[in-house]
Amino acid sequence: MPGTERQIGQTNQLRQIAEEMAAKRQTVTPDFNKLAPEEAQKIFHELSVHQIELEMQNEELCAVRAELEAARARYFDLYNQAPVGYLTVNYQGIMLESNQTAATMLGTTVLNLKNQPLSNWIFSEDQDIFYHHRMGAFDTGRSQACELRMKSNADSAAGKTIWVRLESSLQAFDQRVLRIIVSDITEKVRLMEQFQQAQKLETIGMLAGGVAHDYNNKLAVIIGYAELALNNTLPPESVQMFLEEILKAAQLSAVVTRQLLTIARKQPVSPVVINLNKTVESLLKMLKQAVGDDIELIWRPAENLLSVKIDPVQIDQILLNLCMNARAAIADHGRITIETKRAGCDSALCGENVEGPVGEYVILEISDNGCGMNSETLSHIFEPFFTTKEVDHGTGLGLTTVEAIVKQNNGFIRVSTKLGSGTAFTIFFPAFMGTASDSDTKQKEIMLSGGGETVLVVEDEASLLPLIKLMLETIGYRVLTADSPRAALDLAERHKNEIALLLTDVMMPEMNGFVMAETMKKTLPTVRTLFMSGYSANVLAQEGFLNPDINFIQKPFSMADLAKKIKGIPAISGFA
Repeated sequence: MPGTERQIGQTNQLRQIAEEMAAKRQTVTPDFNKLAPEEAQKIFHELSVHQIELEMQNEELCAVRAELEAARARYFDLYNQAPVGYLTVNYQGIMLESNQTAATMLGTTVLNLKNQPLSNWIFSEDQDIFYHHRMGAFDTGRSQACELRMKSNADSAAGKTIWVRLESSLQAFDQRVLRIIVSDITEKVRLMEQFQQAQKLETIGMLAGGVAHDYNNKLAVIIGYAELALNNTLPPESVQMFLEEILKAAQLSAVVTRQLLTIARKQPVSPVVINLNKTVESLLKMLKQAVGDDIELIWRPAENLLSVKIDPVQIDQILLNLCMNARAAIADHGRITIETKRAGCDSALCGENVEGPVGEYVILEISDNGCGMNSETLSHIFEPFFTTKEVDHGTGLGLTTVEAIVKQNNGFIRVSTKLGSGTAFTIFFPAFMGTASDSDTKQKEIMLSGGGETVLVVEDEASLLPLIKLMLETIGYRVLTADSPRAALDLAERHKNEIALLLTDVMMPEMNGFVMAETMKKTLPTVRTLFMSGYSANVLAQEGFLNPDINFIQKPFSMADLAKKIKGIPAISGFA
């Protein structure tokens, strides 16, 4: 065997070296024939003792070697069967070593991972997270942590997505190598999503009173001006002004409804590049209603603020949670301040031992002059279900949700508080340094006109059907109307060579709009369909009614919204 031959060669080489050293040390060769029997016996005794010593040392070395081999085997058992994955990665992100847990987690073998880029198993949308994580460790020498999505069984049709937490540090004896601990947090993320949804419902409950008050005010405006407009003695210009006020009140009510639907929606997070100042400003009115008239809400936006990449709904959740917590901390009259800032991660604002990578940060700070917290309360505030509120006045998920959102977006949070003086939550989001289109640069909407094409409208709400018909006719379309799916199918049969577009509600008696549209395609195979509903597209999609390829407009909509949506549908014969 090659191993045995190598060991024999090494033994012979060592013997030769030992004989050469012995020859150099031996200056006088004793003549054993001249030795007295007593001296010869003494020498043989010494040799016997040395032989026994060598045998004992050899046995001890063999025992130590066996112990080392056993310890090595135990180490590799622990290494391979650890509850977390271990990876060794070089500067380029190539995996040099992995344990069995990491391989199992990624649905492959240890051999298949070796010398492969770790990025091959990372979602394309999260590649930049891993890049900055890796570069942060090598460039600063500090430990790094991040959460991202990876692909298990990436090359298989049965592949699945897993959420992992990466904790990396440079190898102590080789600064060119990064040791990474990989923890599967998929179940934790799933539970956190459930917590967040429960917390969203709690948030809606908090807002209900303020929203109802706002709606009553808007209804008062609508009813009042409508009654005045019905007065036949008024000049046309006064009626025009009243109608404009009614329209304005209705549009503001629609904005509030959409904000509530957005906050309450249950769907995957969709990060986009946003201006944090504009996102906060869009929610200020709702926040003022939520905290009440006794609280002064101060808004201090920073100038020249960098963009951040985050789901705007998550900003809404953070603001609502922190403002409602601040409200609860204020006994009577008080002040809540919302402020944005810009800072580098090495700024004094960030403090020491920052979790995030080096770079520019956008800061969102919510502070109050309430009762503050003691150190015991402060140590527990981010724990799930921990609350200082009375029973039935909160789930204890608010701050847990805030922390989860911040970490999910690779940010970090600092809390400063003083008992009797108030609390400040300072949140650091990594600034988005790329380019993104600004929705504010879009041109003002232009009313697009139809060309006399025939639209079949299906709506079971009696008050809406004639209104939608009038809107379509006003922008240049010929309109057929049906108040039920069966009536619509009859009309489709009678006008099969005329109808170019089906505009239908989704939730209706007899059958839903989706089923009706599929049935109608047997009669009108080329007809285009535009669905409408008071439910949000996200809710309908979760119920299985919509997919991303289906045209959808949410009620309420203006004539401009409707005209633009219709013109955005791909052109077909007889329908531009």
